[in-house]
Amino acid sequence: MLLDWAFGERGLHRVEWQCRADNTRSIAVAGRLGMTLEGQLRQAWLNGGTFHDKHIWAILAAEHRAG
Repeated sequence: MLLDWAFGERGLHRVEWQCRADNTRSIAVAGRLGMTLEGQLRQAWLNGGTFHDKHIWAILAAEHRAG
């Protein structure tokens, strides 16, 4: 529903999802939403004094409509 709103009501062209690379549940949600993994930023997320890798996922309006 949120993607429908973002693309339909707000007119967005692209929606991005960022999460830690070791967050398997968040990665699973991105996959279920039809998003594509666009890259991994190494040690881009500082949490508790430790740097973690970050995934960048995205879906375009045309991909969402087609899916």
